[in-house]
Amino acid sequence: MGERLDHSDAVIALSARYFAAMLDADEAALRQIFHPKASVIGNIDGSLDFASLDEFIATTPEAKTGTRPFDCRVEEISLVGDTAVVKVGNYSYGEWYTDYLSMVNCDGEWRIVAKVFYSHPSSS
Repeated sequence: MGERLDHSDAVIALSARYFAAMLDADEAALRQIFHPKASVIGNIDGSLDFASLDEFIATTPEAKTGTRPFDCRVEEISLVGDTAVVKVGNYSYGEWYTDYLSMVNCDGEWRIVAKVFYSHPSSS
């Protein structure tokens, strides 16, 4: 059971690093957090968008928290062997997002291999 708790702590820590890297638009940190072959997928304005890691990182300098402070939370964790899926909620780009971060433990280090996100509609 101790190993599972260690993995849980590690994937939560990686999620926190993800939030910080997104907030700071830190390309170097994002490249450490994500696997080089990672994909980012989400529905943007009714259109399904697929991005490579490079394409995704190119959009991060535009990430603005708007007039509200940046907020983030880990909502759920699922661990099976050397894989994990972490559901996170965050406010960035002036909107609330739900992200599903799929992670794999590669050579003793957790890395994000896929990010699937949902942008919540704004309530006017």
